[in-house]
Amino acid sequence: MLPMQGRSPIINVSSNACILAGKKLLKDFLEIENLQVSKKDTSKFFSNTLKNLEKSLFENLTKARPEWLINPINKELKDSWVVSVMSGKINFIHGIPHIAISIASLNNGKITSGCIYDPIRKELFYCELGKGSFLNEKRIRVSGRDNIITSLINFGSEELPLDIIKKLKLSGSQIRISGCPALDLAWVASGRIDAYLDKTDLSEYVAGIILVKEAGGFCTDYSMGENILEKKEICAGNPSIHNNVIKIMKKKLLKV
Repeated sequence: MLPMQGRSPIINVSSNACILAGKKLLKDFLEIENLQVSKKDTSKFFSNTLKNLEKSLFENLTKARPEWLINPINKELKDSWVVSVMSGKINFIHGIPHIAISIASLNNGKITSGCIYDPIRKELFYCELGKGSFLNEKRIRVSGRDNIITSLINFGSEELPLDIIKKLKLSGSQIRISGCPALDLAWVASGRIDAYLDKTDLSEYVAGIILVKEAGGFCTDYSMGENILEKKEICAGNPSIHNNVIKIMKKKLLKV
């Protein structure tokens, strides 16, 4: 693909890789929708989809940056990519159109860019350190909602303590689990939802972390620290809702 005017070389590399792989993902998604009404086992089809996506992504990234590693165990290495071949795997298997591909770049262990692509809606979320976040060619910002009563909060899983979920619900927040954490973070960055909580291995969603921060949001662990990947916990949101959610969680966690 030709480089997009106004985007840096690193964003062109990651976005092109996402879009090319996204075409394959969309084609397979339309096929698996047809398989849903049959009695055929979709596990082999799903496995082949993941292999083909990985091959496409890795080949394009390696061609552009042959010296960079992909998904290294040691994320403190000089230059590398962190790739999520598919966020929303269960959605894909069930024919639910809410899936994404994400790529982040790391330099000396620091997240320097992020790209999340939704092939269903053809929405490309991307950012680079210090340059803001964008949806296609439009600058995006986190929401301006400051009242938790009117907030919409997405969870990545059901691993959070039930009393915390109940407390957030009682506060007036609307709670959702979309099944696609990469898009949850992208949607926090674009102001569609106000906060996102998860407690699991987050290494494959690195692109979403920088997207939220570059869109003016907060992205921390539950102690308001930066040890998101180490602690395997994340609270992302606009500044006001993020702070409110952390306060509610601290009160409940201190009582446990």
